[in-house]
Amino acid sequence: MAEEYRLRMEGSGWSIIDQATHEPARLDGVPLAAMEAEEAKHLLAILRSIDRVRTASRRLASANRKRSDTTQTEANRQIDANFEALRPFKAYCARCDSCARPCKQAGAEADEAIA
Repeated sequence: MAEEYRLRMEGSGWSIIDQATHEPARLDGVPLAAMEAEEAKHLLAILRSIDRVRTASRRLASANRKRSDTTQTEANRQIDANFEALRPFKAYCARCDSCARPCKQAGAEADEAIA
């Protein structure tokens, strides 16, 4: 990806040049020109960071639009029925603190059934 900004020495100061217009870049309408070298380097890093954030934001927005355009299908009832028998084992595990009452009564029997 080509960089959108570069530094250029103009007279006694430095400017950040927009590659598209070949004029000093602007941040909130303020031209980034006639700066000290260190200040120009820091502002150049800030501008590039802003561009990275904008690019990432556009990509995320585009991905979200594509995801929202997809249609959701209904779950297959036969598959749900096949796995229904497996669900109680997760709910009645004696090793977990959030179990239902039958699990806590079963104690060691539930541990043996799981193992």
